[in-house]
Amino acid sequence: MIEPRNRSMTPRGGWRYTDPLTGIPFKHPDLIVMLQQVRASRMGNGIAMESGWDNIVIEEMCAQNEQYGCTESGRTDIHLTGDDIRRFLTTIQETGIGNLVSDEEHKRRADICLSCPKMGNVSCTFPCGWVSKKLTELLGGRKLHRAPELHKKGCQSCGCNLDAKTYYPLDVLKTVDQKLGKTPDYWSQCWMREG
Repeated sequence: MIEPRNRSMTPRGGWRYTDPLTGIPFKHPDLIVMLQQVRASRMGNGIAMESGWDNIVIEEMCAQNEQYGCTESGRTDIHLTGDDIRRFLTTIQETGIGNLVSDEEHKRRADICLSCPKMGNVSCTFPCGWVSKKLTELLGGRKLHRAPELHKKGCQSCGCNLDAKTYYPLDVLKTVDQKLGKTPDYWSQCWMREG
């Protein structure tokens, strides 16, 4: 099931949903109240209420409002610490940072990552968010393809921050995996399986 990451935190502008069965738009700062309004509206229009209707409404709401950052239920966020970023930077420096992939290759990789079922949200403790952003800016020196979609997204298989990872050469990234003792189970269509 697809659902908001945090149901108790009201998104800017409130929870919004247009019921495809009635065409009625709903908006409320409380998700439970909005669901009750949808239920009352459907019942008032003679629509039968089946078990699990609320989960269907939430999935439809997520599809209608991509800005809610909905994810599959049960999917955990990738949590990075400053030490994780330091280890990554140290390994990248040891293997050589001068060679980055072309913008075209970065775009191809980013598109694959954004369609991957193993993509997750990255959360981290200070200062790793700032360090990740600076790492991408300094080492890439380029604009990120689909930056708003890649920002704070990571790979559930290896735990890497995707906006930075998509710019590094494949051999360097595989060396990082080996050096850190990782054996990620990448998606069958992942570009990390190439070569």
